[in-house]
Amino acid sequence: MADDSGHAAGVTVTADSTMIKVAGELDLWTADAAGARLHAAIGAGCGRARLDLGQLRFIDAHGLAVLLQAAAFACARGRQLEVVNVTAQVRKIMTVTGAGVALGIA
Repeated sequence: MADDSGHAAGVTVTADSTMIKVAGELDLWTADAAGARLHAAIGAGCGRARLDLGQLRFIDAHGLAVLLQAAAFACARGRQLEVVNVTAQVRKIMTVTGAGVALGIA
């Protein structure tokens, strides 16, 4: 994987052409920087992209908005964003808010 990463205190976004990894905490303080990195990674590729949340420890409403915006951004560019490796805590928040359905997480 290429070292194409962005870091804001608490969150890291690392990407290559098909895998985007988000690690740390995606919240009010990190959402803007993480969103910019996600859009850049999505915009740089084509076809399907996998969004790996296996190292995401925490997400709040701002982080959920970033993921939903990233999915819409991908769709607008003809890309499919597949969310994988969702931790139990993050999955619970996505399920309660309904964001999981919008992101294709059962």
